[in-house]
Amino acid sequence: MRAVIVVATTSLLLTNAASAQNFGLDVSFPIHHNFIGSDNLSATNEVFGDDRVETYSKYIQGCIERYGGHEANSLCKRNDEERLRLNLDQPKAQTNYTDVGFKKTKLSDETWTMVKAFWDGVKAKENFPDSLRSEDWPEANTYVNHWETDTKMHPLDYKLTGVLWDEVEKIMKEWIPTASSFSKSSLYGVRVYREGHILAPHVDRDPLISSAIINIDQDVTEPWPLEVIGHDGFAHNITIIPGEVILYESHSVIHGRPFALKGSYYANVFVHFKPHFEAEEDDDVAAGADTDSSRDNDDDSSSTDFSSDDEEARDEL
Repeated sequence: MRAVIVVATTSLLLTNAASAQNFGLDVSFPIHHNFIGSDNLSATNEVFGDDRVETYSKYIQGCIERYGGHEANSLCKRNDEERLRLNLDQPKAQTNYTDVGFKKTKLSDETWTMVKAFWDGVKAKENFPDSLRSEDWPEANTYVNHWETDTKMHPLDYKLTGVLWDEVEKIMKEWIPTASSFSKSSLYGVRVYREGHILAPHVDRDPLISSAIINIDQDVTEPWPLEVIGHDGFAHNITIIPGEVILYESHSVIHGRPFALKGSYYANVFVHFKPHFEAEEDDDVAAGADTDSSRDNDDDSSSTDFSSDDEEARDEL
């Protein structure tokens, strides 16, 4: 799989060589395979020299220093290997609902006015953003380098949460018109990333499928793009400003921010849905009918164990 950087307003983050070249996965950051211990780093070295390998080595070492263990068998290393495994295996097992897997759009003026008024009130607090609550991360989670600087969180109010659910669902229906309905999965944030943060490229798990990132504020010295691997097999760097939105199929589109944030902060809201389709709903109805029929003919059906293990949900990013 080959990839191309779509530079647009992100050239400040990339070397001149990188901005002019097409390159594949595992170049800006480990996506399918680890840099550490690899005997083939020619792709990343050709574009970035040894910068990306050094960045990733320091990234993982920082996690190990915070949580302990040795590099080869630390929890940090095992967690990051799981990230890479999901990136490699999950997208090819999923159904894609759009041609490319992402789109840039924006909130309506009315909704953005409400969001901005809410956030201006939050920012008016003394010592913003340090005064916000620090976000809790699972032990040795490697999706964000929270061991260097903590991310911050601030909840939306009830009314604004409802407005965003409704507006983003409307946008999703326009983006994926083949879906008969959308179920709400999660509305998360406001998360505030801070200087030096890196978001490791990853995919989200079910039911975080049709997703939106809403930028509500940023104070940066350089754009901080979201890098996505689209359904077209290419990498794209997408930049947005407050009030703009990135739609993406987060279960199948690998996404992250592999270059460190330069500036004070970057504040996002995340909205996740799961789309449903008439064909699968018809299949569910038929399956239900078959199950009912089998139960009618089985005198021992009351003793059948239909239990299943619940999968622990992971924080959306």
